[in-house]
Amino acid sequence: MDDRDVEETPVPRRHISRRTAQLPLVSKVLYRIDHYSSMPVVAISGVALLMVFLVVGGFLGFPNQWVVGFEVTVAALTLMMVFTIQHTQSREQAATQRKLDELLRAVPGAAASLMMLEEAPKETILEVEDEQREVRSESIETDEDESTGNAATPEAGSEQ
Repeated sequence: MDDRDVEETPVPRRHISRRTAQLPLVSKVLYRIDHYSSMPVVAISGVALLMVFLVVGGFLGFPNQWVVGFEVTVAALTLMMVFTIQHTQSREQAATQRKLDELLRAVPGAAASLMMLEEAPKETILEVEDEQREVRSESIETDEDESTGNAATPEAGSEQ
């Protein structure tokens, strides 16, 4: 086994480092928070920590300092997670949109006007939506006409 084989074996931390290597520092940190906080062991640990807090707090009569500390900690973690999730979802959505734009560009017969539609004014989006509704309605009517015509043909053939 040479050095190349060892490097190709992904270690979870290296895998994340490789995926986030080109990101700015803030994005790297937020991506890692999002990645690690979505692991089942983190959720189980959080529930276990909450249970320990409730049991110990119950025996000690829930001191006011503990309650305030718990509330502040939960509020801070919630706010941090909202921004973390929003940041990572926004990046992933932007990447997905670019990939879809590339597919639209590459597929013959696709409407190139749909590329970058998410950045178009609302009126343009509504116009495209109306056009697609019309096309869909025409397609449904055509399918219904064909299915009605096809249903009559076998009956005629079975009578002969």
